[in-house]
Parts: sequence; C-alpha cells; structure tokens
Amino acid sequence: MRKKKTKLFLTLLGSLVMALATGSPALAQSAASALKKLDGLQTKEREQKLIEGAKKEGKVVVYSFTAVDQLKPLLEEFQKRYPFINPEHYRGNATGVFNKFTTEARAGRTLADVIDISAGETYTLWQMGLIDPYHSPSREGISKDFMDDKGFWTAHYHFVIALGFNTQHIKPAEAPKSYEELANPKWKERFSLDPADQDLFGALLLHWGKEKALSYFKNLAKLEPRMVSGHTQQANLVGAGEIHMALWLYGYRPLQLKDEGAPVEALLFDPVLSNPAYLLLTKNSSHPHGAALLIDWALSPDGGMKFFAEKFGRTPTRTGLKERFPKLRVGRYLVVKPEIVGPNFKEFTKLYNETFGIGK
Repeated sequence: MRKKKTKLFLTLLGSLVMALATGSPALAQSAASALKKLDGLQTKEREQKLIEGAKKEGKVVVYSFTAVDQLKPLLEEFQKRYPFINPEHYRGNATGVFNKFTTEARAGRTLADVIDISAGETYTLWQMGLIDPYHSPSREGISKDFMDDKGFWTAHYHFVIALGFNTQHIKPAEAPKSYEELANPKWKERFSLDPADQDLFGALLLHWGKEKALSYFKNLAKLEPRMVSGHTQQANLVGAGEIHMALWLYGYRPLQLKDEGAPVEALLFDPVLSNPAYLLLTKNSSHPHGAALLIDWALSPDGGMKFFAEKFGRTPTRTGLKERFPKLRVGRYLVVKPEIVGPNFKEFTKLYNETFGIGK
C-alpha cells in the first residue's frame, strides 16, 4: 500500500515538475491575474509596483514584425528608461511571428511576453485564447479605431498605405490620383502588388461592397500587376526604377527613400487605408510586469510612440505628436481592424488569390 502511495506521489510530482517546466497554462497564473493588483492605483504608485515586479523578472521578450533596424533602437530606448529590464526579441514577418508563437504554445511553452503583429493574426491569437486583456493607462488619447473595448489589442503605430512611384518613369502630374485612374490600360504591367495583401483587399471589399470591389479588382488584374513579396522590397524596386509603381506601400518608406535622394513620390488614394501594428500581452507571460511596462511605454506620447514618429516616420495612433511625414496624417482612415478582417480572413485570401491568380 505504502509503495502504491509513494509511486502515486512520485507520478504526481513528476507531472507537476513537467507542467512547471513547460509553462502549463493550467498551473501558471495568467498575465491578467498577475496584474490584477494594479487596478485602482494612481499612476506613480502603479508604475512603482510594476517596477518592483519587473526587477524580479529581469527581462521581457518581444516577438515583433517591426523591421529589425527600427525594433532594436526602440528596445534600446526602452532599456534607457528601465535599465533593470533586459529586452530580448524575435523578429519575423507577421506570419513568421504567428507561426513561431503558436507552435511554442502548442508545445506548452510561452516564451514571448509581448506580441507586435497585424490585424488578421491578432484576431486568431485572441480566438485561440493565447492573449490576455491589458487596459494600459497609456491607451488614453489613442483613437478608438486602433483598439478594442476589452483591452486585448492596442496599436502603437499604423502603416498609412500609399501608392509609390518612380518620378523618372512617371511624371507626378501624370501619376494616377485614384483607384479609378489606376485601372487605366496604360498602366498595364507597370505596377506591383504584394501576394499577402488580402487584408487590404478585404477592407476595400467591405467598404465598397463585394460586387463593386470584385468588379474593380478583376479589371485591375487584367493589367497584370507584378507580384512582389514584401512592402520594403517593393519600395526599393520602385526607388531603383525596376518597378514604376507599387499600389499598396507603407507610406513612410517611399518618403524615406525620397529624403535619401531617390526619385520616388507617394500619393494617398481615397479611402486612405491604415494597417495598424497591434501590441498584445500573452496570456501565459513569464514576465508580465516587464511586459506591462513595455506596453505602457510604447503607447505613451512621450515614450515609444514619440520615438517612432520622430526618428523613423511611423505614423502614431494618437494625434498631437511631431511627425516626420505629416503628409501621411489625414482626418479619416479606413482601418484594417482585427474584429472586421479576422472573421473574414479565409474568404479574403481565397478571393484575392483567385482574382490575381496567386498560387497558380
């Protein structure tokens, strides 16, 4: 009898050790629960509690789709503010970040504390129950278009989508000023699209209505746009003159190239599309206090948001900040939102691929 009890005890102990080693969601305290004690605290007291917890944690891990030459300076700036936190990061495109995080989660491991990712992936992570709500006080002053009411996601910057064109091949006065003008047969084989832009395609599908949008995009497909993966790659090819135009560029990039002397210009089409970068708190974060400090700082008007806007030209999700490229600031955007794009993502992908012959 004693042997059986001993064996049972060792089995349970082994299971407990294994669960703790793998970060089992069943045994780990969720990030939201760990931060619950902050509710109702005033700003200074709240930050002090976070600092106390973050000092014990020692680091914070970020999985991000932000370009590494901008992500690293951002995290270095954060560390200047909180030198006791060592920020670590993994950088990939949105799909790469999503796949790495979900693969680890399925294996019972949560290594990331903060995820920086786009709308479609945000919705799926929420649907999978892998992120926790976090009502950062820094959300105050950010447009409601860039967050959800329950606190699961908040965008710290957004990509304002622009047409980029090479001015040595297309004179500014002759460049298309609207979606309708772009559909002119004279632009056949002279512009590019990204094969992974089904979210932008889907946003217009919902905005214009399915019938009108599909009719337009089928006509556009007849102009045989070149499919090029990566918005930065497209912008660089436009700057080099290898592509005359790219329809959906992240607007800051052609303007950066222009500042550097490249023969590039950017135009905004109506409606002006916005593709936000959402910050998410992982449900089983091992460093929730450090994660909360990072999110608070990244969203604050005098922290990461200011740094990104002034140094790299990223358009902030709040107004009133000095921006490197004020041309990208307009009164209204058609925002790619997780709750809108997410439920329709498979359909958008199917229609986008069928319309432009992607994957054939």
